[in-house]
Amino acid sequence: MALLGGWNITEMKGVNLPQKVQSAFTSVTSELTGADYEPVLYVGSQDVNGKNYCVLAKQAIITATPEYYLVKMIINVDTNGVAKLVSVSRLAI
Repeated sequence: MALLGGWNITEMKGVNLPQKVQSAFTSVTSELTGADYEPVLYVGSQDVNGKNYCVLAKQAIITATPEYYLVKMIINVDTNGVAKLVSVSRLAI
Protein backbone atom coordinates (compact mmCIF):
# COMPACT_ATOMS: atom_id res chain seq x y z
CA MET A 1 0.00 0.00 0.00
CA ALA A 2 1.45 3.37 -1.01
CA LEU A 3 1.49 6.33 1.34
CA LEU A 4 -0.81 9.23 0.50
CA GLY A 5 1.09 11.34 -2.01
CA GLY A 6 3.75 8.64 -2.49
CA TRP A 7 4.68 6.92 -5.74
CA ASN A 8 3.41 3.39 -6.35
CA ILE A 9 6.60 1.65 -7.46
CA THR A 10 4.84 -1.73 -7.74
CA GLU A 11 3.24 -0.54 -11.01
CA MET A 12 6.64 -0.02 -12.67
CA LYS A 13 7.03 -2.31 -15.69
CA GLY A 14 10.13 -4.28 -16.68
CA VAL A 15 12.22 -3.74 -19.79
CA ASN A 16 14.17 -6.08 -22.06
CA LEU A 17 17.89 -5.41 -21.76
CA PRO A 18 20.45 -5.95 -24.54
CA GLN A 19 21.78 -9.54 -24.30
CA LYS A 20 25.22 -8.66 -22.84
CA VAL A 21 23.64 -6.38 -20.25
CA GLN A 22 20.96 -8.97 -19.37
CA SER A 23 23.63 -11.62 -18.82
CA ALA A 24 25.59 -9.32 -16.50
CA PHE A 25 22.41 -8.22 -14.66
CA THR A 26 21.31 -11.83 -14.11
CA SER A 27 24.78 -12.84 -12.96
CA VAL A 28 25.12 -10.14 -10.31
CA THR A 29 21.53 -10.17 -9.03
CA SER A 30 21.47 -13.96 -8.64
CA GLU A 31 24.08 -13.57 -5.89
CA LEU A 32 22.05 -11.00 -3.90
CA THR A 33 19.79 -12.02 -1.01
CA GLY A 34 16.96 -10.18 0.71
CA ALA A 35 15.68 -8.40 -2.39
CA ASP A 36 14.55 -9.09 -5.95
CA TYR A 37 15.47 -6.82 -8.86
CA GLU A 38 13.67 -6.15 -12.14
CA PRO A 39 15.30 -3.89 -14.75
CA VAL A 40 13.09 -1.00 -15.85
CA LEU A 41 15.50 1.18 -17.84
CA TYR A 42 18.84 0.60 -19.51
CA VAL A 43 20.65 3.93 -19.17
CA GLY A 44 23.88 3.18 -21.05
CA SER A 45 27.45 1.97 -20.92
CA GLN A 46 30.89 3.33 -20.07
CA ASP A 47 34.20 2.07 -21.48
CA VAL A 48 36.58 1.43 -18.58
CA ASN A 49 38.71 -1.61 -17.75
CA GLY A 50 36.03 -3.63 -19.50
CA LYS A 51 32.60 -2.04 -19.57
CA ASN A 52 30.28 -0.46 -16.97
CA TYR A 53 26.53 -0.70 -17.46
CA CYS A 54 23.99 1.55 -15.75
CA VAL A 55 20.54 0.06 -15.17
CA LEU A 56 17.57 1.46 -13.26
CA ALA A 57 15.70 -1.34 -11.52
CA LYS A 58 12.71 -1.97 -9.30
CA GLN A 59 13.97 -3.34 -5.99
CA ALA A 60 11.57 -5.47 -3.96
CA ILE A 61 12.73 -5.96 -0.38
CA ILE A 62 11.56 -9.44 0.64
CA THR A 63 9.55 -9.09 3.84
CA ALA A 64 6.05 -10.08 4.97
CA THR A 65 4.90 -6.81 3.41
CA PRO A 66 7.33 -6.17 0.53
CA GLU A 67 8.80 -2.70 0.14
CA TYR A 68 9.56 -1.36 -3.35
CA TYR A 69 12.21 1.14 -4.41
CA LEU A 70 13.75 2.49 -7.59
CA VAL A 71 17.51 1.87 -7.64
CA LYS A 72 20.44 2.71 -9.90
CA MET A 73 22.74 -0.27 -10.43
CA ILE A 74 26.26 -0.03 -11.84
CA ILE A 75 27.56 -3.35 -13.15
CA ASN A 76 31.12 -3.87 -14.39
CA VAL A 77 32.07 -6.58 -16.86
CA ASP A 78 35.86 -6.89 -16.90
CA THR A 79 38.00 -7.76 -19.92
CA ASN A 80 37.65 -11.46 -19.03
CA GLY A 81 33.84 -11.23 -19.17
CA VAL A 82 33.35 -11.48 -15.39
CA ALA A 83 30.45 -9.36 -14.08
CA LYS A 84 30.48 -7.72 -10.67
CA LEU A 85 28.13 -5.30 -8.97
CA VAL A 86 29.86 -1.95 -8.42
CA SER A 87 27.01 -0.14 -6.65
CA VAL A 88 23.29 -0.05 -5.86
CA SER A 89 21.83 3.34 -4.95
CA ARG A 90 18.21 4.12 -4.09
CA LEU A 91 16.76 7.01 -6.02
CA ALA A 92 14.52 9.53 -4.31
CA ILE A 93 11.33 10.10 -6.28
